[in-house]
Amino acid sequence: MTTTQTDDRIATNERIDPVTLLQRTSHAIAFAPGTLPPMALRRIAEAGRLSPSLYNTQPVRFVVVRDRSAYDKLRSGCNTSRDTFVRARKLFATMNKRLKNPAFVAGVERQAKGDVLPPHGYAIVPLHDDRLTESVEAASCALMAMQLEATSLGLASAFCSWTRGLSFQKEMVAMLGIPEGFKPFTSLIVGLPTHPLVTSEKQRRAFDDAVTWV
Repeated sequence: MTTTQTDDRIATNERIDPVTLLQRTSHAIAFAPGTLPPMALRRIAEAGRLSPSLYNTQPVRFVVVRDRSAYDKLRSGCNTSRDTFVRARKLFATMNKRLKNPAFVAGVERQAKGDVLPPHGYAIVPLHDDRLTESVEAASCALMAMQLEATSLGLASAFCSWTRGLSFQKEMVAMLGIPEGFKPFTSLIVGLPTHPLVTSEKQRRAFDDAVTWV
């Protein structure tokens, strides 16, 4: 997928059905160098803005990190979040039962090396109003809506949960302009894929194993 092809999809309003979008796969290692058209980022952020929230409270704001130096700072901040968590994992385990689950710990350890964010991405960081109980669900809806929109444009995308730790880093709070009462949520990283997105060949749980009819 090239920048021109992304522009063409925006101009023609080409749409792909949701199931097909969900079948397509993308991953951080699939990011290629290149510039995204501003309208693509706007379309993705708009999908997040229009996502549903309980009682229409709309408790989510969005920061689009497109400047390369700012994105590099975000990459460093996410690495710091990850490294701090890994070092203090045993301490956190006294408060978080999941850190006593071998499968959960194995997932953390898989992310313990290298950079958290790919070098050629753009980030959209949802900020959720921590004073409202429905804000986490609203931010989750926004993430899914934005990834579907990115995939419909033929872009690679990946989630990064380490952005949540940015609220403890003063320089990151200042860079992102996080308002009082808000916290960063799992971010969406988008960019040009190294290969066109195709239907995923990853093994998925069988429908009857995943769905129960009541």
